[in-house]
Amino acid sequence: MPKTTLTVPNRIESVRPATAFLVQAARGLGVPRASDPVFEVAISEAITNAVKHGSREKSNSTITCEVELEEGALTMRIIDDGSGFVVRTAELPDVSRERIEALPASGYGLPIIHTVFPIVRVINVDGRFALELALPATTTT
Repeated sequence: MPKTTLTVPNRIESVRPATAFLVQAARGLGVPRASDPVFEVAISEAITNAVKHGSREKSNSTITCEVELEEGALTMRIIDDGSGFVVRTAELPDVSRERIEALPASGYGLPIIHTVFPIVRVINVDGRFALELALPATTTT
């Protein structure tokens, strides 16, 4: 299946339409997990990270979203102009009523993304930073 692409300005206002584009594309490709609300949250977190860290200070900075389904495996890429980072597998902290005030205000994006996408990679796409999210074929059908 050919790759579907959307490019938006690197602004906070772009998070919602870019998220909707990727979620609807995955649903259109028949990916059952795309109907899970956590799927949408994970996509939104990835795009929000691109907005926050993807060279937003450049007036012409953009975020490109790609989605494709090959041999039953879903791959999404969120591409920006940022310098990138090292992906690590992170776990959500233990949240208890006694400790809620001690939790950090941010830093939950990658753990949320990892709950949906077992494969998360940092790649280079034409000289730009990209976060690649993938669902293997066994989880897309």
